[in-house]
Amino acid sequence: MGVWPKMNAKQRVMAAMELREPDRVPVFPVITAYQASRVTNVSYRDIILNPQLGFDALVAAWRFYQFDGFEVGLGPGRDYQGRHQTETEGGVEYLVDGSSGRRISRLEADDLPVPLDRTPPVVDPQGIQKIQVRSAEEIIADGCIEPVRRLVDTVGDDGFVAGTAASQSMNFLVAQRGSTQAMLDLIDNPSLAHRIMELGTEISIQVGKALIAAGVDGIYIGDAWASASIISPEQYRRFCMPYHARAAEEFHRMGVKVYLHICGNADPILEMMADTGVDAIEPLDPLGGVNLAAAKRRVGRRCCLKGGLNTLTLLRGTPEEVAAEVRSCIRDAAEGGGYLLGSGDDIPRDAPKENLQAMVQAAWEYGRY
Repeated sequence: MGVWPKMNAKQRVMAAMELREPDRVPVFPVITAYQASRVTNVSYRDIILNPQLGFDALVAAWRFYQFDGFEVGLGPGRDYQGRHQTETEGGVEYLVDGSSGRRISRLEADDLPVPLDRTPPVVDPQGIQKIQVRSAEEIIADGCIEPVRRLVDTVGDDGFVAGTAASQSMNFLVAQRGSTQAMLDLIDNPSLAHRIMELGTEISIQVGKALIAAGVDGIYIGDAWASASIISPEQYRRFCMPYHARAAEEFHRMGVKVYLHICGNADPILEMMADTGVDAIEPLDPLGGVNLAAAKRRVGRRCCLKGGLNTLTLLRGTPEEVAAEVRSCIRDAAEGGGYLLGSGDDIPRDAPKENLQAMVQAAWEYGRY
C-alpha cells in the first residue's frame, strides 16, 4: 500500500479500521469523563449532578490532547436534574431520588459515587419481567441524544466519535443477577443466562440506534466480564460471542464501524473476538497478558488492533518512558496499517497530562507511514 496524503482525524481512524495505511497511526485511547474532568478542573461530583459537564470535559480533553478519536455515552434525559437531588447528613452528601426520596448513592468530591443498594434487580427467574427495553425512538424522545448530537457537531471531521452501546452479555448478566449468581447461572441455569443476555443485547442495539441517529461514527460494544480473566474461552464462545456478533451485524447494517472491548486477559479469545465480525478489537491490555506483536500475527490481518499501551506507564511513568512504549507499540502492530494506538484500558484518573501529551507526540513522531 502506498502512503496516503494528509488526512483528517476521522479519515485516519476509518482507514485504520479498514486495514489500510493512514498518513500516520491514529491516537484513540479509552478516556472517560472521570479522567477528562482533569482538563476542565471540574469535580466528578458535579458531573454526576450535571452530566452535561461530562460531555464538555470529553470535548475539552479531545481538543487539549488532540486525540483522533474518543467515545461517548448517551445523555441522561431531559428531567435528570429534576429527578435527582442531594442531601447531607453527618458531613456525608447523598444523591437522592427526587420522586421517592430514596438515597441512591454516597457522593464523593472527586471520585465515583458509592451505590447504597447493591441488591441485583433479578433475584429470581421471574424477575426477568422487570427488565425493560426502551426503543431507540423512546430514548430519542427523552432527549438523551441531544448532548451527543451537540458534541458530534462540535467535533466534526476533526475526530472520530464512537457511541457506547456495550454490555451485551456478561456485564448485563452481572448487573441483573450480581457477580456470584451470574457465574453460577452459566452452569446451573444457562437458559436464564441466555435470556438475560438476549435482553441486554436488544437494549444495547436500541441504545446504539439512538446514538447513530445522533451522528456518531462508530459503536463501542463489549463486556469486561467476558474476559478470560473471569470466564473460560469456551464460556465466551458459548455465552458471549453470539451476542457480540449480533450487535456488530446490526450496527454494520446501520452503516457505522464497530469495535469490541474485552479487557483483562483477552489473549485466549483473540481469534473469537475477531470472528464476531467487528472492525477492531481493544484494549489489548499488556497487564492482562496480551502481547501486541503476537496479536498482530494472529488476527492483525483480519481486524484492526486498538490499544496496547500500558496504563501503569501512563499513570506512573515519565513522558520519556511513555514515548518509548508508544514506539514499541507502533513497531509491534502498525506495519501495513490496521492499528489504532490506545491505552490498555481506561486512562487512569490521575495520569499526568504530560504523559498523555507524550503519547500523542510520540505517535506523531514515530507513527508516520
